Amino acid sequence: MITSRQMVDFKKEPSSAQADLQDGAATRRLTRQHFALYRGYLDGVSEAQLHASYGDSGSDVRSTRRLIAALRDTLSVLARRAHDTEAAHLLRLRPGSIPSTPAELAGNAPTLETFRERVDPEGVFGEAELLALYRESFPADASPTVDRRTARNMRLRRRQADALARMEATLVHDPRPDHPIDGWFEPAVAARLTAAGIETISDLIALVERRRHRWYTAVPRLGPKGAQRIVDWLQLHSDALGHRLSPLALVPRRQWTPAVPERPIANGDAVAIAPLEAIRVPAPLDGSDGTNRARGSNCLLRTDIEAINAWLDARSASDHTRRAYRREAERLLLWALVEKRKPLSSLTSPDCSEYVHTFLLNPSPGRWVAKGRVERCLAAWRPFAGPLSDRSRETARSILNAMCEWLVGICYLATNPFSGMDRAATPPIFDAQTRSLDFGQWKLVFDAVTRRKYTFVEHRDRLALLLAYATGLRRAELAHATTDMLSVGRLRGVDAPVWRLSVGDASRRSAARSVLLPPIVVEALEENLTMRGLPSVLDCPERTPLLAQARNGGSITPDGIGKLFRAIFANAAAAAEKKVPGSGRLLSLASTHWLRHTHSAHALAHGADIVEIGRGLGHASSSTTSVYLQGDSSRRLLGVERLLRETFALGQSSESA
Repeated sequence: MITSRQMVDFKKEPSSAQADLQDGAATRRLTRQHFALYRGYLDGVSEAQLHASYGDSGSDVRSTRRLIAALRDTLSVLARRAHDTEAAHLLRLRPGSIPSTPAELAGNAPTLETFRERVDPEGVFGEAELLALYRESFPADASPTVDRRTARNMRLRRRQADALARMEATLVHDPRPDHPIDGWFEPAVAARLTAAGIETISDLIALVERRRHRWYTAVPRLGPKGAQRIVDWLQLHSDALGHRLSPLALVPRRQWTPAVPERPIANGDAVAIAPLEAIRVPAPLDGSDGTNRARGSNCLLRTDIEAINAWLDARSASDHTRRAYRREAERLLLWALVEKRKPLSSLTSPDCSEYVHTFLLNPSPGRWVAKGRVERCLAAWRPFAGPLSDRSRETARSILNAMCEWLVGICYLATNPFSGMDRAATPPIFDAQTRSLDFGQWKLVFDAVTRRKYTFVEHRDRLALLLAYATGLRRAELAHATTDMLSVGRLRGVDAPVWRLSVGDASRRSAARSVLLPPIVVEALEENLTMRGLPSVLDCPERTPLLAQARNGGSITPDGIGKLFRAIFANAAAAAEKKVPGSGRLLSLASTHWLRHTHSAHALAHGADIVEIGRGLGHASSSTTSVYLQGDSSRRLLGVERLLRETFALGQSSESA
């Protein structure tokens, strides 16, 4: 970004400008961006487009217009002081004053006064200078043919470009890492950077590399657009600064792609710790000749990594499940390669028992445990965050036992080395009552989002609570729900039209299903769409999220949904504590998944069929059992609707009181 304020020193004191340019400590400098801007101006690029490319995001096109005028005056003064009269004349020509198209050239030559108004309205040129320029543009003895006049004007345009190039070579000043930032950025932006402790360009580069894509959150009152301008400027001058920003600093964390690390293989059999997609395994350890391989089978899988990926593709019902399965398989594979120096397909039952009952209790911190959160694409990534609890070790044992059983079933492994292993811990009995809300607690939570008048965020949070309670959707399903997934129809036993929300994606092996939306939830959704300036549900643009961000109307991430509900439960807990000390403790522990349990418990309490509940929640069920049990969807819908209306009635009575 560049600004006319950077030209102040040249305008105030032309006689000292050349000396300032030779001094690296000059506070205002001509940069290559200045010359790129003026070159675009001379080429006839519109001021609006120039402002979009080079102007400051916090100003309008008038600031770029003033900067162009300041550049024209400065370049003219400095050209005259360098005795480059031709450059002083040519760089003051306005765009369009040198005709180039046949239509422009075919017309009669303008009068000298018209030429003066078009080329030199400020009266900078003398009479002799103006007359010489006029004769050069419209020579009296020139051939009247368009081709010759076009050639002359093309030469004049080239001379103008050459003059600007001469000035750039003489005057341009490249930034250096030790330069103070106030000489290169808008004063307001420089003040914000200084307030964050950034004094030089090298300090700025260090902050961007350290904090990466969201580095601007460390700078007060600097938003993502202003930060992008600064990053673009650093990239533009990367050669002069001797530093090219890391790709990880230029894209959001969620868009990082795992790069295969260039780690040498020592002695032909050592393996560096890396994620599954980046592990480099030497041939003797790849599993193709594992001692536990099923011999004589027609299995097409050749290596352990191929087998793990095949299992993940076959048994991962969702992204969340795939990450959990990949984590455990990845850890076991790395342990086998690094600690035991054998492929996964050569592990024995004693090896697997050692892994679960000894290694997982205390992985070596220096080798296996990461220091803080490290992305998978970074060399510092490690598979563990610390020792595993008994419950986590039991989860690992269960997942790995299922993986090896599957590999035996497809004839990749001869035996399952986890078969018959003692449990790491007795799995706890799930108690829905301790992880769901009774009706009184649900009422407290609903009151926490109830207002007489709503801001958009308050109304959105209320809609999210109603939607989660009425459907029992997971947070990822809530985040991905759009108006495209809604449909309206009829249901036996219900007089009014019934709305359905489709959930699930067959491409991800998750069962496609639909959940019913009570009218109260649909009414709240319509109100929220109106607040967003959108039409009714069925007329919304494609992929309109049901729960939208306040800033840009985009979808909320699953993590954002989790934060939203944690804030709701925290507010409800605080309100409960004010009424009865100690009553908010359970609410302070609640999460999004509690609403899923609450939905099930309340619906069952009001007569919904357990099979229908399982279908709506997307739970796996026995196909044989589902053939014999018949569910009634209307009972489930009416039960939740009745609970919601009771909640609304209680909320209205408390407001009136």
